[in-house]
Amino acid sequence: MLFRDFCELCEQLEKISERNKKISLIANKLREIKINAVPPFIFLITGKIFPDFEQKTLEISWATISHIITNMFKISKKDLVEILKKTGDIGDTIKHLAETKKPKKQLTLLSTKSDISLIDIYETLNKLATISGSDARTRKEAILSTLMSQLQPIELKILLRILFADMRHGVNMGIMEEAIAKATGIPKDLISRAHMILSDLGEVAQKALTEGLSAIKNVRIKIFRPIRPMLAQKAENIQEAFKEHGWNTAFEYKLDGLRAQIHKKGKTIKIFSRRLTEVTGSFPEIVKKIGENINAKEIVVEGEIIGIKNGKPIPFQVLMRRVRRLDEFEEYKKRIPVDIFLFDILYLDGQMLIDMPYVERRKILEHVAGKISLVPQIITSKIEEAEAFFKDAIESGHEGLMAKKPDSKYSPGIRGKKWLKIKKFLDTLDCVIIAAQWGYGRRKKWLSDYFLAVRDTSKNRWATIGKTFKGLSDKEFEEITKELLKIKTMEIGRTVYVKPKIVVEVIYDEIQKSPKYESGYALRFARIARIRWDKTVDDADTLDKVIRIYQSQFKFKAKI
Repeated sequence: MLFRDFCELCEQLEKISERNKKISLIANKLREIKINAVPPFIFLITGKIFPDFEQKTLEISWATISHIITNMFKISKKDLVEILKKTGDIGDTIKHLAETKKPKKQLTLLSTKSDISLIDIYETLNKLATISGSDARTRKEAILSTLMSQLQPIELKILLRILFADMRHGVNMGIMEEAIAKATGIPKDLISRAHMILSDLGEVAQKALTEGLSAIKNVRIKIFRPIRPMLAQKAENIQEAFKEHGWNTAFEYKLDGLRAQIHKKGKTIKIFSRRLTEVTGSFPEIVKKIGENINAKEIVVEGEIIGIKNGKPIPFQVLMRRVRRLDEFEEYKKRIPVDIFLFDILYLDGQMLIDMPYVERRKILEHVAGKISLVPQIITSKIEEAEAFFKDAIESGHEGLMAKKPDSKYSPGIRGKKWLKIKKFLDTLDCVIIAAQWGYGRRKKWLSDYFLAVRDTSKNRWATIGKTFKGLSDKEFEEITKELLKIKTMEIGRTVYVKPKIVVEVIYDEIQKSPKYESGYALRFARIARIRWDKTVDDADTLDKVIRIYQSQFKFKAKI
């Protein structure tokens, strides 16, 4: 597939608003293209380059991109920013420049042929991700400059959108799953399940197109390939959990730690976070404990890693310093002792267990855990017993309870009512930072005022619901500023626009209707409870949830 054809498809998709038409168009293209082009097609059309479980990143900054563009078209950075202000999109900006200014040509990078393929682009981006060292930026800039000098205006537009993960045509992984289902005739729920297990939709698409239904049905967990975790919806109280699950429900402490998926094969042990990132090196004592207690040849278990000091759990934000601050790891290892509490088992010695009922998985887990503690649990049909258990959890320093339907299967990546979370406080929102402003006075060296957004699923966009400068410590301001600058897309005045990548958990007093933000809602007295380094933007909350919380505020109010 030529990259030019791929770009024209992206242009078509941007003009189509109907979801089903997008799905049909993509499905038809999947049937046409060569099978080796399927994974690049799947990832690049969604603005991704690598499967989520891969630890590779491009590490190409706005500074690098802007330097290439200004050099390529012989314009100043000031002029570039002015054009960006008008277009509001880096893709449209470079297309405009390419159509109105003659770019400076570079040496040929890919081939002597005039047509560059989608695979050429994909392989070049993969090559960029492998470059490291003191001169990495210079080498990456040289390769990217050469590539960009060979592209037509429409190709430059789409390449830049890929680099900034902002495709603007509304095609997400959900639409891609449906398109694969339509192209192959395989039910969408089976495609989704295979995707959640393999964490690689490109591989799933190839398998579906070449091997068919039976191969998708028989997808298996792969050791050291993390699967997407099962997620929980929120319940207002214990009564709601009983109503949803029936009068016999399993309750567990909801620990405030790092959710860990642990894979073991022989003596090799790897730990993955909920965002599928490997964090093994941050928890050597957990690796040791697993190795000493679990004798299975191959196993995948889930647990919660928490910091414990003087018998009490350490706040999550403090625990995450062991993961985030690798240069200070030895210090934080001494300061933040950790332990693990297991709560589920997904795979054991060749047998995938996710389709077993939860209570049966728990029994198997008890049998293989050795001296490793399991998350405290009761199974009860008595409200007063569950309420007392909830009180114990809170007084022990934990967040609340998880309610799990005893006969529930483990559904990777699904947020359903089979698992419910019950907390003491008003429900928080997981928001994405889409822009930030430089502070004043003491905070002038930090990006300390954040634009918060949730996913508007009806329009496939991020919808702003407020701003906040409250909740973070000076160290956190410093840390988040460094991370935001790495993902900067442009800077206008005091405002730095960034790729939607960093998730923050937000508390607030109430939600109000507001014409100020495109979401139509605003958070009153919003403040950041914690930075969720363990979450991806796929975990962010939706505008639908905001609306539900807004409406629930009036549940016990008088009707006017």
